[in-house]
Amino acid sequence: MKPGRERVVFGHMHEDHSIELSLVNLLPVKRALVIASGGDLAFALAGSNVDVTAVDSNPAQIELVREKMRCPDNLMTLCFCGRVDRLLRFGGPFLAWLLDWPRLRAGNLKLTLTNRFEELLHLVIFLVHGTRAAKRVDRPAIRLIRRRLDKAMRQPNAERNPLLQVLLGKRFESVSPDVWSEQGIAKWRGETARIVLKAADIGQVLSDTAGHSLGLISVSNLPDVLDEDAWQLLVERAAAALAPGGYLIVRSMLRETIETKSDANFSKETVVLEDRSPICPVIWIGRLTVSNN
Repeated sequence: MKPGRERVVFGHMHEDHSIELSLVNLLPVKRALVIASGGDLAFALAGSNVDVTAVDSNPAQIELVREKMRCPDNLMTLCFCGRVDRLLRFGGPFLAWLLDWPRLRAGNLKLTLTNRFEELLHLVIFLVHGTRAAKRVDRPAIRLIRRRLDKAMRQPNAERNPLLQVLLGKRFESVSPDVWSEQGIAKWRGETARIVLKAADIGQVLSDTAGHSLGLISVSNLPDVLDEDAWQLLVERAAAALAPGGYLIVRSMLRETIETKSDANFSKETVVLEDRSPICPVIWIGRLTVSNN
């Protein structure tokens, strides 16, 4: 299978999965449901002896992950075959120049152009995440993204953050995400039988999942593209599928916090680990404390 570049959106995931992996030993059930995307989180969890169902509404992403599971010679090329990867390859260097990274001391011309960043960013989000996400991009969301990016670029080890470097148009150069390091690949390549792939809506998969059978659900940045009612329904289904003590992990590119009507079912956990995701970090971790019968 050769993933069609016009169909594959993400060749890999632009998120740091250290938080999910830090919870593995605390899971009441070693089963997880995650968004498939480029497969990074599914592979990392499988390499940590967790049985994983990886779901994506885009069948091309499922085919990409299936191809990676065979660990072909062109594995690393497959990590950069998506539409977003092409966009960042050409747009990332411009972004780095615009913000004058790593010095971050832009001259007057660059400062003028940076003031047009809101319009540019709106277009980029439309190209990356589609119409639904673009409709949710307001000025506070754009300012949040700018703050996150600025913070990531000012970190002392910014040049060693592979997720930031990819955002700036590079590939995995001197440092790779752990899952794509030689040691990481060796760890999960013998555990791919633990991964079940489904081209489906995650809400429907949750609805069909046996109650209290999951220890971890990670939904990436779905709150960015779902309306409030759809998001609330997803949280309710997640609460029904999780075993008591199980975790629901939420990321967001456009929000700083999130609230759900089902908060009573969860205790909010504090993120204590560093999250190297430049613009889509974890914003909410809920641990199920009440069974949703």
